[in-house]
Order: sequence, then C-alpha cells, then structure tokens
Amino acid sequence: MTLMKTILLPFNNTQPTVAALDAACLLVGNDGYIEGAFCRQVLPIIAGEGITLPGDYLAEFEEEGRQQAEAARETFRSLLAERSIQEGNITGSGLRAGWTEMVGSGPEGIGEYARLFDLSVISRVVGDPAVDWKTTAEAVLFDSGRPLLIVSNEIPAQVGSRIVVAWNASTETSRTLTAGAALLQTSQEVLVLTVKGATVAGPEGDRLAQHLKTSGINVESRVVERGSRGVGEAILEEAQQFQADLIIKGAYTQSRLRQLIFGGATSDLINQASQPILMSH
Repeated sequence: MTLMKTILLPFNNTQPTVAALDAACLLVGNDGYIEGAFCRQVLPIIAGEGITLPGDYLAEFEEEGRQQAEAARETFRSLLAERSIQEGNITGSGLRAGWTEMVGSGPEGIGEYARLFDLSVISRVVGDPAVDWKTTAEAVLFDSGRPLLIVSNEIPAQVGSRIVVAWNASTETSRTLTAGAALLQTSQEVLVLTVKGATVAGPEGDRLAQHLKTSGINVESRVVERGSRGVGEAILEEAQQFQADLIIKGAYTQSRLRQLIFGGATSDLINQASQPILMSH
C-alpha cells in the first residue's frame, strides 16, 4: 500500500541527506513521486540614499548560490542513482523523482510550494548553527497546511510500524492524527501517550484510543507522570521503551510566534529523538 503519493524534500541553502531520501522512499513505496527543491537565496534590496553594494560582491554572492544549487542537485542525483530511482515526471508511474530550483523565494516560498505535496520531509541538523533547517520547517508547518516529517540521521527499517501518539488534547495534535491516518491504519501497534499535567482542555487519551480501535487499529493508552523529567524527555523515554519507529505530535505552541514553535517539549523531541517525528499545525 502506498502511504504517500507525492513527497517534497526541501533544501533551503542546505544539501540533500541520505536520511531524508530514505525516509521518503519508505513512505512513498514503489509507486510515487519524490521531489527535491532547493531554495537559492538572493541578497535583499537595501533602500536608502547612498547605500550601495559593490558589483563584484553581488556577483560573488550570486555565483556562490549557483554553485550551492548545482552541488545540491548533483548530490540528489547521486543519491537517486545509488537507490536505482529514475528521474521522471510527476504524472508517470513507478518510483520516480524530480528537482526544482527556487530563486529568492525564501522559506516562505517553500512553505507555499509544499501545499502541493502529501508530505514534506526535512532532516534535522543539530550542532551546526550555519545550517538553518528550522526556518524551513517552520515555513512548511505554518504556510503549507500539510504535514511535515522531521528525521534524524538514523532511519529505522520501517516507519510507522510502532507509533507513539504524543497526545496533549490540542487541535494541532488532532490535525496531525488526520495527516497520519494512513500510517495509523497500517501500523502494528499504537501507543497513545499522555504526560500528566502537560495537556490542554480536551478529550483524554483513553477516549482517543477507543475511537482509533473502531478503525481496527491495535492501540493502547497510557498516562505517565512527568516527575523530574521534562515533557519531551518523558515522551522520548516512553517511546524508546515502546520501541517506536514514529512519533506523532502536533506543532503546538501557546503563542503564535513562529520562533516559539520549537520550544519546550518539541525542542527536546526534535533535537534528541532518533525516531522520525510527524508534525502538523
């Protein structure tokens, strides 16, 4: 069963990764389309009397961006070749891939473009401040209306066989459940996990589990104490014990400011989880 027919791998001045492509291949199956999209930045226009930029500087910046885009495309093609994935048209058949280069649109342009795809996959980069993957992730979450899968550099043999739903009763988590419905349906076992004291007003986890059971999903619910742990740490520990290969979590924040979306429990998850994390907002 093909879970996702079209998957976007966005690269905002970053290079394609093995983890992102392998995760996409697991989800798209033998008949689907994977597209790499590289966003090449341009210098913003600075308005003001007497403010100019040297022509050679502009030319160097443009050339650097062109070289980064070319390197990204070659890396993507190399990864495709290693996996015997053919470059092809989105309306074709079989497992195929394509490439798009976007100039000057920034992360917001990627977020808008992602509206066309069933899912976007982004590989997190931890410990390298020069790689701003979070801005792209935020743009996809806020601007696409589509789900996002964040992966580490470790991809399990399966994605979605054993799923932990980090249930906090929020509308964002509910939407993410809808986005991950196909994965839930084909899973072997699902754990609806609630960290006590880390929820908003809404249905309890056991009620959600009952509803999932009506769809034939093998599911259990569990409420755990936070104790001295952070909420994200508690989720990670339970997911590890459950041997989860996917965590489903809403991109929830009490503030609508984008820079806060990766705070708190979400920050712990995306920075430390070895499992892929499916998110939606």
